[in-house]
Amino acid sequence: MIYNRTSNGTLFKCDSCNAIHLEFNNLNINFSNASKYHEYATFLHQLNADEWISVNKDTPYQRKIMIPLGKGNINFMLHAGELEDLKRLCIRRLGSNQIRLQELKIDYSLN
Repeated sequence: MIYNRTSNGTLFKCDSCNAIHLEFNNLNINFSNASKYHEYATFLHQLNADEWISVNKDTPYQRKIMIPLGKGNINFMLHAGELEDLKRLCIRRLGSNQIRLQELKIDYSLN
């Protein structure tokens, strides 16, 4: 079931394994259950882009917003606009406006 979609990603629940998957650009995060997903979505919506940009203004990184993945050895790097798009994708409530994967028609043409 598709929970949400933006131009940069998809949030969906797999019909076979029941895990919740987040695809955003070239990143994929898998949540074993809704509780784990809600924990991440809550954390994400509390992030303040301006604070991160200020804290990291003197770093050589092009993207100033750093979201730790796992135990902190890997960071997800974002611009302010990318963070806002990720927040739009990561809805706080997994509601009833879902689309079944079988109903989704995607044009994969690269032309």
